[in-house]
Amino acid sequence: MPARSVAEWARAAPAARDAVLALAEQAVGLQPAAEAVIQWHRLDGEVAPGDAEEGRRVERTYQDLADRLRAMVLDPAVALDPVVAEPLAGLLGQHLELVRRAVGRSRPPEGIGPVAGELVGLRDLLRRTATVRGRLVADVPGL
Repeated sequence: MPARSVAEWARAAPAARDAVLALAEQAVGLQPAAEAVIQWHRLDGEVAPGDAEEGRRVERTYQDLADRLRAMVLDPAVALDPVVAEPLAGLLGQHLELVRRAVGRSRPPEGIGPVAGELVGLRDLLRRTATVRGRLVADVPGL
């Protein structure tokens, strides 16, 4: 049996879609801070204490987002489908790993790169599954 699409899942579980969209929005909003942390740790020399603390904050926030997604997956009331849970979990994990590598200074990445665009793309897909007057946003002319 083929997996259902994100749009089909969102139509069947609008509250879960809203919760996942909010989580994805937070993750996308954290990307500029993650990029800054990575760049600070790529520089030669000591990282300023405030920048180091920001790195730890970004790392904790990505971990919190991943934990919240995991809790949503385990909560039968949320009805989170693998069609959205798996890609979002993977992207959050990749972001967290990149920040951890930077903060730990072991093989700091060059930046968040393509994974940033993938997360924005998933967030945008979730946005397009919202409904306006009973129609998917993607189906409403002019939106």
